[in-house]
Amino acid sequence: MALPIDPDHIAERDLQSLVENGVAEGILFDYKGELYVASDSEKREFLKDVSSFANTAGGHIIIGMTEDGGVPTGVIGVQGDLDQEKQRLENLLRDRMEPRIVGVRMRAVALDNGRYALVIRVPKSWNPPHAVLHNQSRLIFARNSAGAHMASVDEMRSMFLAGATLLDRAREFHRERMQEVHSADGPGPHPFGGEGGRILLHVIPFSAFSSEGVLDLGLLEREYLPPIWCSGYNIGYNADGFYTTSGASTNGLSGYVQVFRSGVIESAAGDVRARADQGFSLYADNFENEISQRIENYMTVLSHAGVAPPMLIMLSGIRMHGTTVIGESLHSAQLPLRKSDLLFPAVSIEAYGMKKDYCRALKPIFDTIWNAAGCPNSPSNGPGGKWA
Repeated sequence: MALPIDPDHIAERDLQSLVENGVAEGILFDYKGELYVASDSEKREFLKDVSSFANTAGGHIIIGMTEDGGVPTGVIGVQGDLDQEKQRLENLLRDRMEPRIVGVRMRAVALDNGRYALVIRVPKSWNPPHAVLHNQSRLIFARNSAGAHMASVDEMRSMFLAGATLLDRAREFHRERMQEVHSADGPGPHPFGGEGGRILLHVIPFSAFSSEGVLDLGLLEREYLPPIWCSGYNIGYNADGFYTTSGASTNGLSGYVQVFRSGVIESAAGDVRARADQGFSLYADNFENEISQRIENYMTVLSHAGVAPPMLIMLSGIRMHGTTVIGESLHSAQLPLRKSDLLFPAVSIEAYGMKKDYCRALKPIFDTIWNAAGCPNSPSNGPGGKWA
């Protein structure tokens, strides 16, 4: 049995159903009758519980539930200032976990008895292993049906391989989709036409390559999902999931968004280049503005769908041979691109935030397009990486 995807939607009835169905502690759940106290042993226990979930399959710590032999017997709740408690636990995770675990969410669930249960959702990490810093030692924990335990050598080896495997799978997925976009149209009523250049963008949740990432596609109909370089669009469903598509608009641009059940968002646009006497041109500032706006749109959608960060952003230009990238007028134009594909570095976004937060993470991508225009970096980055 699983709790709602979005922790903000967890209610007392969901916790009661764990009791009614006898969902025992183990790989995915851990029940605590009381809050973790401030003693050193209890701090270590909390960090052990969280890291063991992150290093294995993710899961929930539910504080305010009684249990007998690991089987929940009641939802009694706890008393105290849970906002202050959440802050204390978040500080522990920040100061005594290496590397930092991204995406842990804590939710105080109101109970009919006037108390609260504290639900801590820990995502499966794709950057394991996470070590607990304790008495100048680094302790690595894993999890099985009996609960948390010190990780074996084989378990640690699997953890180290998981992060590398994720990046390899994401790159292979992006390459396969590049070939598809290069040779065929997207979903819906043929958003592309001709042999022009194309832009392909992927937002890939780290959870997409596990069995956990399954979206409720019906929720997407009320979300704002315009394709890159497009505004109006039509919606539909296909074998891959949910899509939006935009035919050639007044500016001649067309594109699509494909949202896969795994949570991956793919957005592609037809030829966004400007035709000039000497060939085709691509404006770096327009490119930067468009990508940053759509990343904000797509991250908002994933947030509403309850998909936990981090996300991997992958971007490429297809059929870009002969394109001149134009930046600021004070820099001389670069020679036209010599390769067909314009590949950008993959970047990760570790948490939901504001547009400026996403733009800071996207800096390597934006620097690349401005480098192609003959500029040392994106002019939107001020001192200290502050986004202008």
